[in-house]
Amino acid sequence: MTRLTLLRARYHRKLASPEEMPMKLLRAVAILSAGLAAYAAPVGPALADVSGDLGYAYYTGHSPSSVKACPMIAYQFRGLSATPVGYVWFMDASGVSKATGKMDLTSGKFSLSLTSLDGNGPTGEVEGVRDPETGVVTAELKGPGCSNRKLLPMPPTFDPGNG
Repeated sequence: MTRLTLLRARYHRKLASPEEMPMKLLRAVAILSAGLAAYAAPVGPALADVSGDLGYAYYTGHSPSSVKACPMIAYQFRGLSATPVGYVWFMDASGVSKATGKMDLTSGKFSLSLTSLDGNGPTGEVEGVRDPETGVVTAELKGPGCSNRKLLPMPPTFDPGNG
């Protein structure tokens, strides 16, 4: 047989018989399902189960400014407790601040004061609340200049750890 004949035979090969079709279809569906499951598997921090211990949750995000000359602000808060702690910084690396404060664990309302640690970090007060049903935190930073804006909502996330 010539190479051309082999190619034609491969191209025109017979389709599966009706008895083989259900098995081939089942195999194709299984392969497709496995591929989709691997693709959809979560990678990185997952949304928290808000009924669990939110003391281990992290709240992270970034918020743009309505003032064109002001850089975005990024923030991360660790485990909202009676004394929450976090860091807030300007995305242009002009400064970083530490956020410390108090939270009413019953109502979810909290207040944080920002103290600049390096450079010209954001300063002012953060007032916010954690929704008791969803765990999502909404807050507003009230401060001078570029430190004045609403922070985008933050859903709780968990650090998967190193183990």
